[in-house]
Amino acid sequence: MNAPLPPDRDADVLIVGAGPAGLHAAFYAAWRGLNVTVLDARHEPGGQLTALYPDRRVYDVPGLPAAPAADVIAGLVRQLDGLPAQLHLNTLARTLEADGEEWRVGTLGPHGPRTYRAGAVILAAGLGALRPREARVPGTHPDVRTDVPDPAALAGRRVLIVGGVPQATRAALELAQAGAQVTLTHRRAGFRGSPADLDALAEAGHTGRLDVLAPAVLLNVTPTGAALTVDGQPRDVPADTVLILNGYLPDLTPVQGWPLGWQGEYVPDGVGGRTALSGVFVAGDVAASGQDFKLISVGLAQAAVAANHAAHHVRPDLRVRPGHSSEKRLS
Repeated sequence: MNAPLPPDRDADVLIVGAGPAGLHAAFYAAWRGLNVTVLDARHEPGGQLTALYPDRRVYDVPGLPAAPAADVIAGLVRQLDGLPAQLHLNTLARTLEADGEEWRVGTLGPHGPRTYRAGAVILAAGLGALRPREARVPGTHPDVRTDVPDPAALAGRRVLIVGGVPQATRAALELAQAGAQVTLTHRRAGFRGSPADLDALAEAGHTGRLDVLAPAVLLNVTPTGAALTVDGQPRDVPADTVLILNGYLPDLTPVQGWPLGWQGEYVPDGVGGRTALSGVFVAGDVAASGQDFKLISVGLAQAAVAANHAAHHVRPDLRVRPGHSSEKRLS
């Protein structure tokens, strides 16, 4: 049964990272009746699967043969329905401090700095916070961005999106739906994305809901838009906002200051994902126990074990072993 939070606690279990390991840890801890908060630096859950290859198929997720990565994440998020778990996105975890027997995690989010208090922390940061690649484009424009904004913030504006990555495809569709006047361009004729997104892009281009210019080369930005060559011919595209989407690079530095005895990109862990700090656990690619097995199936197993040990740490009346899910109900 879900117990109420103490007045000075924001979560029973705080999870850093909303990739597969973090989402599965959230499910197990919430399923045990704990209040869970998941933090992620990106604007959407999924970690590498969403940011880097949502259109690719993965083969090692139990029970989901040859599933598109985006579908794996959608299922993990859907599994949290009805459970006491919250996702706080666009929120970068930066500091970790002891608060008696509990923990305080300092973050930077959409509304500025905030501190979360939790009974236990699970670090499931994967390869690190995914930062957008830097845009190096000649010229000057008042609004050039390298990551996807809130679509509603650009409603009614002329938006030029440059890139062939899946995020560019999704951004074009979401911004057009939000009421932006969108032009999508890429140096190659093809774009990446899920089959559904690519079908929607083709339909939107055909019906004129957005413009697709590809293959095209971005020459430079200008104060009023950008200069391109399309099929070798020069073309000026007016734009109030230019989004240059070239993918992401992982960055662990925000959490590598945590006193966890880091070994390069790994945190040493013992039984149950325990770290050198009582009440702080680790799961997924960042856990040293996984060695070089950076596999979803390994991360899911580590997440389940760490979540159940974290549940017992916060509520000693809860046994570490959760019992069989088939013998329980979520409601």
